[in-house]
Amino acid sequence: MARPPDTHALASVALGDGRAETRTFPLRDCPPDAGWLRVEASGVCGTDVGLFTGALDEPCVLGHHVLGQVAALGDVAASRWALRPSDWVVLEEYLPCGRCAMCHTDRYRLCPDTDLWKGGRRIGLVGTTEEPGLWGGNAQYLHLPPNAVLHRIPGGLAPGLAVWALPLANALDWVLGAGRLGDGETIVILGPGYHGIAAAAVARYAGAKHVVVCGLPRDRARLRFAESLGATTLELGDDDLAGTVAGLTGRPGADVVLDLAASRPETLGDNIRLLGHGGRLVLASPKSPALAGVDTTALIRLTAGIVGVRGRSPQRVQESIALLQRGGLGLEQVPTEEIPLSEVGSMLGRLAAGEGPDTPHVVVRPWLDG
Repeated sequence: MARPPDTHALASVALGDGRAETRTFPLRDCPPDAGWLRVEASGVCGTDVGLFTGALDEPCVLGHHVLGQVAALGDVAASRWALRPSDWVVLEEYLPCGRCAMCHTDRYRLCPDTDLWKGGRRIGLVGTTEEPGLWGGNAQYLHLPPNAVLHRIPGGLAPGLAVWALPLANALDWVLGAGRLGDGETIVILGPGYHGIAAAAVARYAGAKHVVVCGLPRDRARLRFAESLGATTLELGDDDLAGTVAGLTGRPGADVVLDLAASRPETLGDNIRLLGHGGRLVLASPKSPALAGVDTTALIRLTAGIVGVRGRSPQRVQESIALLQRGGLGLEQVPTEEIPLSEVGSMLGRLAAGEGPDTPHVVVRPWLDG
């Protein structure tokens, strides 16, 4: 049976009440259909922050934007994934069933087994009580179960850049797929976080004429990063955001509005008012409580539409990896805040309190702890 070179691994365990502790886990032989990943980088996103502050049912190892090197593989797993030890991979968070209609058509992100709203399981969400306990990226090693979804990635990419693979793939799917952003069009991006910055880079790559990124006054540093990618930026608080955007772009309404902000449900009406004729409002951030008062008349008058998004297709992951390898998107200009496992809890607490670093690109590097 295959086993990793080490006998134990450190991991940051989120306790579910706004605290985390570093624990040591034993590394066992992997069965023929599974493997072990030596984690090199684990990107932190807003979902992790929400989970850390109280949305967990039990302690678990967070981290679902994971880059690493294959450390050990069973024979069956090596054949199924067409991988071998030392290969670099990006790990998607999904743990699909592999049997349903969604899985059979490469839409495993829609598999019932991955649906968080229905109790689905994902990397970074399985409790430590389930063997072998290492189900998330905030650890030196991560268990690769038989239904893990892996993508090979060139080993020459710097970890801080390579870990953009999934956020960038999401942005490609949301901006170009759901949003259908075309050359010469206008996009308004609400929220200059991890995905907002990636979306700005994608919009420029797609040839958008106007890329407008909006944030709060506390987001000024992040808005500057968006400007470095060629975006125009606005601080929210303007009572007439639609008028301001029209003044910047010289046209009445945007072709695409990408809503990434964890905002009140009432803002949905404001977002609709940002749309031009035929505009597409792409919702990537749930609004709670649900809002029934959507101005359907405005949608009909504008022949506009609203589409919800989550995750990305496997093809977008491959496209993302190719773009990162080619370079030129500008994401390498966004500073990387690297932290060891011992600082994961304090960083997530800071982010929850709105006191995180200026950069949205926070990356856990598990081997900084030794």
